[in-house]
Amino acid sequence: MHAIERAEHIMTALQRDKVVVVTELSHEMQVTEETVRKDLEKLENQGKLHRVHGGAYLNDGFGNETPYAVRSRILRAEKDRIGRQCLKLVREQEPVFLDASTTAASLARALAESRKRLIVITNSLEVVKILEAAPQIRLVLLGGEFDRAYGAFEGSSVIMQLRQYYIQTAFLSGAGISLEAGMTDSAPGSAEIRRAVIERASRRVLMADMTKIGRNGPYVIGELGDVDCLVSDGSVEAKDQALYEKLLENEAEVMRA
Repeated sequence: MHAIERAEHIMTALQRDKVVVVTELSHEMQVTEETVRKDLEKLENQGKLHRVHGGAYLNDGFGNETPYAVRSRILRAEKDRIGRQCLKLVREQEPVFLDASTTAASLARALAESRKRLIVITNSLEVVKILEAAPQIRLVLLGGEFDRAYGAFEGSSVIMQLRQYYIQTAFLSGAGISLEAGMTDSAPGSAEIRRAVIERASRRVLMADMTKIGRNGPYVIGELGDVDCLVSDGSVEAKDQALYEKLLENEAEVMRA
């Protein structure tokens, strides 16, 4: 398969699935993974996609604006590292909140394997599915209108139910974090839920892979001062030194998974 044909194949797959994986493309096009990576690099330089470790996604949205099923295939290893790092921040018996992000699902898998006893409050159906077989964890699912694209329960009823609970530590994600805008999201419904969680939580942990550092979504979740801890998969200082210094100035902890 020639380079032009490979580019057409990749873009057709992206238009269909919104995400492509290097190993899958290598098998489909019968070329080496290195060839696929070079093809993806060329297409990224043309502004047609955004490369991530192990694949690429269509350059048409604000990260978590993309449906959950698509996002769950992107940056799996990085999200799992963040999840395992966040596990170290969880204390026995404490009530924690996990949002409906794919990174929160990675943390849920780490919690299930850890055998830690605690209470997990969530609006994520995927988190519940992961933790339902973990008897040491008490599960609280906040119900509302279910958004199938995002795998989350949203709406005013979720906000009202949140008022009934004390949250020791909230684990949140979003579309990005930047010096200019603070924590932001791609959709108004999820941003509203996360804002309400921030108000209820004693400690707020933002889980953000490196693609979200210095990036802005259209809906504000909170200010930088609302972040008690930022967990990422790379060096925040190297990616955005001004943001890193501001977080430290605010006495936030910055952790690398």
